Amino acid sequence: MRGLSVQKLADICTEEYGLPIKRTVLANFEAGRRPALSVAELLILARILRVPPILLLFPVGQEAATEVLPGTSVDTWSASKWFTGESEEIPGHNEEPQDTEAIHLYREHDQVVEEWREVQRKIKAFLGAVGEELERAEPGPEALNKERLWDAAATELRNSEEAIRGVRRSIRAHGLTPPALPAEMARIEQKGDG
Repeated sequence: MRGLSVQKLADICTEEYGLPIKRTVLANFEAGRRPALSVAELLILARILRVPPILLLFPVGQEAATEVLPGTSVDTWSASKWFTGESEEIPGHNEEPQDTEAIHLYREHDQVVEEWREVQRKIKAFLGAVGEELERAEPGPEALNKERLWDAAATELRNSEEAIRGVRRSIRAHGLTPPALPAEMARIEQKGDG
């Protein structure tokens, strides 16, 4: 699909990523004669092929079922969700579910950070509209309504920041280290998150 020969792929692995993989090794893997890859090989091949590494393990959309554990085949999407921690179920086993708490907390963190960014975009758009109106010198009777909108936006921003601090506290309560916040969010960390 990427227009690379097996030799070209082997050359890129060696020359650009410092991982010497022989053409015959890749050909054997492609033909199914080599059943395993190292993690480094998997990651480098995924990078070169410009696909998420999981698609090299579980070809979602390409195969209906895959062998997730020796002798245990399940549908490829379920295997993928198990691998990423999206599912608590361990495919093919009726036992205790796997611990996915860290994955769920980090995903929740990503979600509240994105919500904060959306509030920031709304506030910037609002400020831009108000600035244009002030330049035209047309404050008019809608000024009170704009003040209410500003108060609502400020409340939404405070709530968003508190949601971020709350998720970060939960992550720490589980003995985990929260992900780094982007520079524009450093003040959230400084306002009692530590």
